[in-house]
Amino acid sequence: AAHVCLRGPKGELPRGDDGSYGTSIALRRAVDPAFDVILAYKQNGRLLTPDHGAPLRVIIPGYIGGRMIKWLEEVSVTAEESSNYYHFHDNRVLPSHVDEAAANAEGWWYKPDFIINDLNVNSAVTSPGHGEARELSAAGGCAFAGYAYSNGNKIIRCELSLDDGASWRLADVTRRAPPSAAGKHWAWVWWALEVPFADLLGCREVLCRAWDSTMNTQPNSFTWNVMGMMNNCVYRVKVHPR
Repeated sequence: AAHVCLRGPKGELPRGDDGSYGTSIALRRAVDPAFDVILAYKQNGRLLTPDHGAPLRVIIPGYIGGRMIKWLEEVSVTAEESSNYYHFHDNRVLPSHVDEAAANAEGWWYKPDFIINDLNVNSAVTSPGHGEARELSAAGGCAFAGYAYSNGNKIIRCELSLDDGASWRLADVTRRAPPSAAGKHWAWVWWALEVPFADLLGCREVLCRAWDSTMNTQPNSFTWNVMGMMNNCVYRVKVHPR
């Protein structure tokens, strides 16, 4: 056996043999205590709600959400990966020249090199919020804050740029959970940086990016793929002076 197959309820989706959403992960990942894979029926001491997958769901830290089956009905250990329709036709990053017609005609969905499992490094600005106004003051500043995460690697820095990536300002990590016993950093970090209002006067866009301990970071722009997945380009906030 090499795979753990996971399946949700039958008849809930329009495609596939039984209308279920299913997938599989490597058995070695599922049983390795360093990766903290669990079957969860509670969250923060309370039974799961239906939105969170009640009565039982899979949690796979560091993996994309599409592998963490909700409303779990079946677990099987198998020699081959899942044959579920959505295991192949979801959660793939195909080369940018492959559109939907080519993916179907040329069998790109079934090429193992393009499956998504581990998350990539990502970050976002949470404050100021969308449409939020700040009163300009020559002596004051605008407090920016947000979060960043990776796939179990440590987030080592978060940065902002006011000049479309020509230069970057180091933010402070304001909240960080300790690593697991195996040294994994599953939790998001929070970051913050105050930017003087004077520096924002000529700025039309604020960029945010993060780096992890493997020195992976976020690209300045995205690369198109047919499913639009795993595009982790820098987070951009438009500034509209009035």
